[in-house]
Amino acid sequence: MAVARFDFSYGTMEYHQQTLDNLKLAQQQSSKLCAVMLDTMGPEIIVLNRCDSLINIVAGQTITLSCNSTLPASSTVLPISYPTLLHTGIQPGASIFVGQYLFTGSETSSVYLTVQEIHGDNAVCVANNSCILEGLQLTVHISTMKNEAPILSEYDVQAISKWGLRNRIDYVSLSFCRSAADVAACRGLLDRCGLKQTLIMAKLENLEGLTNYKEILDVADLILFSRGNLGICLDPEKVFLSQKLLLRECNLAGKPVFVTRVVDTMTDAPRPTRAEATDVANLVLDGTDGILLGSETFRGKYVIQTMNTVLAICKQAEKCFDQGEYYRSLMEYFGAYTANPNMSKAEALASSAVRAADKINAALIIVFTVTGRTARLVAKYKPAQKILTLVVPSLNSDGLKWHWTGDYQARQCLAVRGCVPISVDANVGSEAGKILNYAIEYAKAHGLVKVGDTVVVSQCPRHTDSSVMQEAGVVKLVTVTEQALPYLAQACGGCRGHIAVPIDPHAARHASGLCPLPNPWLRAAAAAGDEAGGKPHTAHPCPVCTNSDLPAAAGFNQGSYQVGSFEHLGNLAPASS
Repeated sequence: MAVARFDFSYGTMEYHQQTLDNLKLAQQQSSKLCAVMLDTMGPEIIVLNRCDSLINIVAGQTITLSCNSTLPASSTVLPISYPTLLHTGIQPGASIFVGQYLFTGSETSSVYLTVQEIHGDNAVCVANNSCILEGLQLTVHISTMKNEAPILSEYDVQAISKWGLRNRIDYVSLSFCRSAADVAACRGLLDRCGLKQTLIMAKLENLEGLTNYKEILDVADLILFSRGNLGICLDPEKVFLSQKLLLRECNLAGKPVFVTRVVDTMTDAPRPTRAEATDVANLVLDGTDGILLGSETFRGKYVIQTMNTVLAICKQAEKCFDQGEYYRSLMEYFGAYTANPNMSKAEALASSAVRAADKINAALIIVFTVTGRTARLVAKYKPAQKILTLVVPSLNSDGLKWHWTGDYQARQCLAVRGCVPISVDANVGSEAGKILNYAIEYAKAHGLVKVGDTVVVSQCPRHTDSSVMQEAGVVKLVTVTEQALPYLAQACGGCRGHIAVPIDPHAARHASGLCPLPNPWLRAAAAAGDEAGGKPHTAHPCPVCTNSDLPAAAGFNQGSYQVGSFEHLGNLAPASS
């Protein structure tokens, strides 16, 4: 799992906090990174005032959907959470779906309605099938409706500004995104809340959003093709057309794209259908960056089996992916083989790195990045090699206080296909090639490369005062040798995946070289080790990770500063894509 989705369509902030605390504990125990996504409820319509008794619907019966929120839900009237049907565009003949949240389509707990008449704020419908309406929450989807409710509900605003800020969320999944204005509204809220580094994933799950996908793609950071809800609005024979179109457009734009609803059968069965398995493979071949599971993990009986099955299918499909043909198609699209290519310098360098890796059969691509842009540009061309992404932290100021960046960017790179992100210490780059040497040793230790392999190193041009990231871009070829550095870099799983670069005792007393940690932390750690006669000793909390409320530990082992000697720390394992 690369990203954990916290769905605020149901549950309280306290409930989701407990789940997040469990996730943090799992990250400590496994020493793996995992990004956090807050999924908003948005302008979703639900059935109100349900009682404990079952709601039985018989095919052919009449049932009324009403905007009167005071009515109790029954087999003849369903009150909905929408103020009025005026100006929504609902006409007789429109299709309406009512079913449990994250429906799979195979349940007997969902009903399809056809609108017969509209009387003010009441829609009189006829049921097309028999069912018993049940489930944690009943959602209502009206195919032709123009939903004019705010993109963020009052609860969404509270969840982002309180829960999201407290937990420094990596993504907001913007449900029922309809236009670029919706993305701008969410971006404004995030900026006001102090979550400027949080990225926005726009969920396309209605006709309005699909129609405006180009303007949404321009402003969103990621795209989610929500086939569950969108599949209700579209005719079945048109779902695959919109899917292939959207995946291609996202690939051309270099925006990560995720797809939902893949192995619904595994909600209740230990194995997917043949069609579902083929569907997952085709998504990979069509260029998706990730699979978002829904009911399979929300209420599924075989959660771990589902994860393993989907991962196995994805890995097998990646082996069959024609990277060469894909690369050529992108280069032709951007006119790279013409006299006037439509390609920036940064993208030209990134594409050259991928081309070089293919030509020399490189084992790995290593990229240096501060914002994650270089990694995304390289991943855009979907190389056959993994992309070891070295996120170099940067010290920035918002005018009031200084803060480090790097931990956000490392976790956010998990959503990019093929990336294996790690955070490094910028101070280690004061000597030429030192970060690269440690990166190669890290790759050797984690089985990404072996002695004799060739590695492609890429760095896109960037304006900065850092001694690590120079303005000029570069593509470099490196051969892995047997020479090992004295002390292999280790990762602090408890400290949100930061790399603690080892240094000798003398340097520990006089320089900064831990995580992207400021001098006082390191000096305190070095002093603690000295006072203890070289024994592990608890130091100050990591200032970058203080929101995690995790202890920081320091210890000396054969003269090197190490992180990873304690129960809550350990080597960072590459996250699966």
